[in-house]
Amino acid sequence: MKYQLIPIDMGKLNYLLVSLLIGIVLVSCQKDDLTPVTSKGATASGQNSGGTSASSSDNNSNNSISSTSISSNGSSVTPQIIAGANNGGNRTCEEVGLAFMNDGSYFDLCGEKIDYSDGGFKGEFPEGLNVSTDGKYVSFEAGQCIRIGDKFYRVGAVIVKGSNAANVYFYPDGTLGDSGLSAPVNASGKPAGLSNLSFCFVECKLVIAFKSYLTQDWACTSGGPGSISFVGYYDFIPDHEGYKIYFTAHTNPVSADLTKPVGNLMISDIDDDGLLEVTVDNADRTDLLFTDAYLFVGTLEQYNLSYYTGFPYKTGVITPVPSITFELPF
Repeated sequence: MKYQLIPIDMGKLNYLLVSLLIGIVLVSCQKDDLTPVTSKGATASGQNSGGTSASSSDNNSNNSISSTSISSNGSSVTPQIIAGANNGGNRTCEEVGLAFMNDGSYFDLCGEKIDYSDGGFKGEFPEGLNVSTDGKYVSFEAGQCIRIGDKFYRVGAVIVKGSNAANVYFYPDGTLGDSGLSAPVNASGKPAGLSNLSFCFVECKLVIAFKSYLTQDWACTSGGPGSISFVGYYDFIPDHEGYKIYFTAHTNPVSADLTKPVGNLMISDIDDDGLLEVTVDNADRTDLLFTDAYLFVGTLEQYNLSYYTGFPYKTGVITPVPSITFELPF
């Protein structure tokens, strides 16, 4: 058998080699893009990280990351990694509102970003909001709606930042506590160490309502924005002295007579012992005395589920008096 020698075009050979090399690189890149980074289900301080979720890619980072770390205090909130303007992964409450509700002004109050380093937070959270962390997992708790200024709030979202990305935990109805929150999982397969923490707040709608039997018929709050039967409520504002209570007779249907004020309902500011005083007087009808009184202070949701006999503060039958003062732990 004879072999014929054919001259080689070196230019074509170089072209073929380069094309082959590009093909190998493309295949390699595609395989890398399809490899997700997921949580290993790590635990810390006895808290379960909550398992894994599908991986996501931060819009301002080339690293594949996973949100994971479902919260573990009964709410089981799955965090999300959202788009934002900051290349380092910091997110704002405005961006959270846009991402979840398409509304940059969704939150009633945006808390400050509090940095975490050397085992401690480098700032203060609002009084009444207790925050703890082991440097990776975060817990927060408030025994009741948090007073900031003259209003009261619940937590609507938490932004947990670590490395170059942040997990956002969103609470559509607001919450007073959760645990097991963390930053996104990084290349190590575990949540990144905590860099900073931000809270976004929604306002608690607090209301106040009152009813008392008198030596003649009864009196109640009325004329406010809403009512259960004839007992109306007012928006709760500390240090307020302008609420009126009105005479109510046994009519059918029962209704308060807004032309016949009996007296005033006055709310003090919260004192150093954490007590709030609510005083009711008969300044407009000194001939009428209080004998059995019921007071409500709480959220609008709680009020809507109440009847006056179930109001949380009550005197029981008392010797008729011209004024009553309730001391509320608040």
